[in-house]
Amino acid sequence: MFSIDGPGRATALWDMVDGPMPRGLLGVGDPDLHVVDGVATMFLGGFSTTFRNRLYLARPAPGGGMDSARWLIDADARGRARPIVADPPRDGWDRAGMHTPSYVPAVDGRPARIYYTGRATARHYGPRSGYAIGVLEQRGGRWERRDEPVLRGSAPRTSVLEPLVVHHRGRYVMWFQADPNEIGPGELPDYELRVAESADGIAWSAPRVFAGPDEGFFDNAVHRVGDRWVMVLARGANLHNTPRFPDQGLWVVTAPEPSPVRADWTTPVRVLDTDRPGVPAWMARGVYGPALHASEGADGAVLMYTAVRAAPKWPAFNLRRLLRGRAPVAPSPFYLAVGRSRLSGPPGAVGS
Repeated sequence: MFSIDGPGRATALWDMVDGPMPRGLLGVGDPDLHVVDGVATMFLGGFSTTFRNRLYLARPAPGGGMDSARWLIDADARGRARPIVADPPRDGWDRAGMHTPSYVPAVDGRPARIYYTGRATARHYGPRSGYAIGVLEQRGGRWERRDEPVLRGSAPRTSVLEPLVVHHRGRYVMWFQADPNEIGPGELPDYELRVAESADGIAWSAPRVFAGPDEGFFDNAVHRVGDRWVMVLARGANLHNTPRFPDQGLWVVTAPEPSPVRADWTTPVRVLDTDRPGVPAWMARGVYGPALHASEGADGAVLMYTAVRAAPKWPAFNLRRLLRGRAPVAPSPFYLAVGRSRLSGPPGAVGS
């Protein structure tokens, strides 16, 4: 059976509270792991000191690999984090920000792509928030944004977000979240994880439900580990410390192929319970946005995720830090970190 390092062995690469944070960024999350041109590469979303959600790229510090404890975000000449692409136009469907990147390498004559969530509204959550899924394409060494989204929601689930895209046997497969709106303070989740297919990565089939609201899965990661395809599922963290929120953590399923059909995957097995005593404070409200990467022939994988810190409201939190002689942190409705663990277990052990 697959398992991950105990929470006490997990490490935080970036943490909004305890650092380190790259210059120009208040927070980062949504890691997406790949090897690009032979180099371990992480695509991620970040919230800039100019209060913009943008997409960024990071690589291990010199001498490090995919399991490195230190990653460096691509920086400009002034040493500030440099976005992958310029901000969308002011009238763009994603004008309010971009996050949750999902990279797919060039294949079958089509360019490398980064699928992402775009926000059209000033509101991040609640009934007035709105999200769709778009794509960047790499042409001539530069990332270019397509003017229109590749996927929009429809009533009653008008927001789609958290894309995870893989290309396998001539088809693109996208898992994504569909919900009425991003949940705000006091709201309980109503998550529906869906899946769609495409021949060209632009025009997508009518989506089908992969996991319904009863399971509550928010997003996922998919990667080949040994002789099986492994999917890590997350329920979405308790960002606003809402009472009676569903259990948090990570679950694993496996299948012979990255199939869009749920019946082809094994029964979910929980591998991380962030509600247990002793969980580090930086992940105590749960984790989401998992990323998974295994080397060829490996029986385990590097697992990263966005973690949400257990923290009181900002004034009380900073007062306690000041009383302990620590610097205050920027006000935020929640505090994020990017965590790193190790997924291990014999190939095919789950459901073999």
